[in-house]
Amino acid sequence: MLHDLPALHRWLIGLALALGLTTTAATAGPTPEEYVQHVGGGSHIIKAGKLRIGGLLVACGHRPTVIDNNLDDYGAAYPGFLILNRRLLANVPNAVKLWIFAHECGHQFRGPDEETADCFAVQRGRRQKWLTPSGLDKVCAFIHPARGDSMHLAGPQRCKSMRRCYYSRKIW
Repeated sequence: MLHDLPALHRWLIGLALALGLTTTAATAGPTPEEYVQHVGGGSHIIKAGKLRIGGLLVACGHRPTVIDNNLDDYGAAYPGFLILNRRLLANVPNAVKLWIFAHECGHQFRGPDEETADCFAVQRGRRQKWLTPSGLDKVCAFIHPARGDSMHLAGPQRCKSMRRCYYSRKIW
């Protein structure tokens, strides 16, 4: 869950090359507008600071969010923007929706490491008061079935790590 989408990454680099962008731009990837143009299907951009999740206005710095209901995951991060699948998000509690957004935002500020993005998300949630211990239980229930892969720990291990981060004074 919550992949950085390696297949999408390869596609985005290919798109950048096909558009004749420079090597630097190809490494950075397409703009949110180029992404939306390519995926179509009703995808659209929400400007930074204008997204509402569970009634809360959320932001990831100055980065916009692309809504792509055909995305094969709940959310993803790409340099300069986040991607959310509202169709999938409709089936999870608000605490989980907010955590997914914050996790993807964590990739924007802290890089590709999944454990770091998890810790960033739970600490942001605690500081902003939308993630309570009960909400963290919901996040853990959500990720518990997840199998580990080359980028993610298995769900129970992620939960254990996030609980440590939630109560830690160290800032991630």
